[in-house]
Formats: sequence, structure tokens, C-alpha cells
Amino acid sequence: MQFPEIIWYVILPTAVLSSVLTGTLVYLLALKLYYDKIEKPIDNLPDRISIKVEEAGDRLLPRFEEKVKQGFLRALKESPKLGPEMTVGVIESALKGVDQIFRGPGGSQS
Repeated sequence: MQFPEIIWYVILPTAVLSSVLTGTLVYLLALKLYYDKIEKPIDNLPDRISIKVEEAGDRLLPRFEEKVKQGFLRALKESPKLGPEMTVGVIESALKGVDQIFRGPGGSQS
């Protein structure tokens, strides 16, 4: 076999086959890494967000309840200045507001 025949029948096919296999391997590895690093976390994003929102709500709820309680007590302390009719109206309004907050916008009224 002469040198030009070795190039055409051995070296060139080996180089092409090696390049195709390397390219395919790199492509498949890139797809796998893309899915694991980008696609999979994006798929789980709504669940992760809802968990974080619930954790934040659990953390903030005691402070919110304390502020509502302090506001309600402050309104009761100031009620003698307002008169009985106005006091009842303020209390009813405060209770409706608190009820609406805890039921949410789509909550059913009883």
C-alpha cells in the first residue's frame, strides 16, 4: 500500500469517524448538562416558589396578627372618645376587614 492510499483508506476515515463520535458525545453530554442544570430547575420553579411563599407567610403571620391585635386594642381604648354608635361602627368595620383578609378575595360569606 502506498502512502496516498493509506491517507484515503485509513487515516481519513479514522479521522472522520473519530470527529463524528466526539461531536456526538459532546452534543449528548451538553444536552444532559443542559437538562440537569437549566431545564430541571425551571420545571421545579413553581413548587420552589410556593414553598418559599408559604415559609414567608408562616414567618410573617405572627407579626401581622400582633399588629392587628395592637390596632384593635388601640381602637377600643380610643372608643370612649368616639361615642357608642361610632365605636360599634369602628369595631364592625375592623372585624370585617380582618375577616376579609383571612378569607381572601374569593372567600365565601356566611
